[in-house]
Amino acid sequence: MGLVLIWVVILALAPIARDWEAFDNVLENATGSGLFIMCCGMTIALIGNCLDLSVGSIYALVSVVVGQLLVAHVPFPLAIAIALGAGAICGIINGTIVVVTGIPTLIATLGTQMAFRGVADMWGAGVDMEQFGKSFDWFGTGLPGPLFCSVIAFGILWFILSKTRFGFQTYAQGGNEEVARLAGIPVKRNIVLIYMICGIMAGLASIVYTARVDFAYVDRGQGMELLAIAGVVIGGTSMFGGIGGVGKTVLGVMIYESIFAGLIYLHYDAFWQQVATGVVLIVAVWMDFYQRRASASRRTGVINDSKRSLWSRLRLAC
Repeated sequence: MGLVLIWVVILALAPIARDWEAFDNVLENATGSGLFIMCCGMTIALIGNCLDLSVGSIYALVSVVVGQLLVAHVPFPLAIAIALGAGAICGIINGTIVVVTGIPTLIATLGTQMAFRGVADMWGAGVDMEQFGKSFDWFGTGLPGPLFCSVIAFGILWFILSKTRFGFQTYAQGGNEEVARLAGIPVKRNIVLIYMICGIMAGLASIVYTARVDFAYVDRGQGMELLAIAGVVIGGTSMFGGIGGVGKTVLGVMIYESIFAGLIYLHYDAFWQQVATGVVLIVAVWMDFYQRRASASRRTGVINDSKRSLWSRLRLAC
């Protein structure tokens, strides 16, 4: 409903957007930049209550890795496999730090965000990484390649979250980690796996965008972790864990990209896009918090009503 209202406003105020090409551009931007793929990874992270602020730096690091491999004439399927492996390793490092040290995920991934960015700078600074060939460029050119990668990412995450024991456990530990641990769920192992999947998705997103622009650069992905969080939360996945899904993420990313497209068609400056990102993220998180608090209040009311009913029956019995 929200997406429909946004497009009604855009079409009413911007006649130039009354064309299929406008919606096609929104879809191409969501998939070609790798944002949707990264949002898929962030979805499972937030459901499992494993916030990851390092995905933007993983995005840059994987771009450098795949760029250097392709420049060294490594066959592109092998280069892609190694680059995804680099993303997986970054995710495993994140999960291991969280599990071993017990520090909050916000602090842990903020630290690795800077560390991974530093590694990308060391490996890629001053290195010319461009012109990778048509076979690799297909992954980012136009709509078919990026859309194919996005559908693959969606299918994998949907299957994991909906059809596997690990997916069920992710929802359970996101809802209440202590209860999940007492129920015998291997929470520590799952945390590492969640971060590994998130790292792989950030790596795949980076590969798609590197193929789209046909060059790798160390400064890529700055601030993208906030865009990923915004896209996921707007769709209805909770920042506090246990609620959400990749189906909702599709809607959230489309709403987010449609707002940006609307600002462009209405001739607003690019600075307003940053303002819109911040405002939309705050509103989405506030709505999530409000709904959780209202739900908790209703549950408390039901419990109190049950207690009062039991007390009344006891009094009558006496």
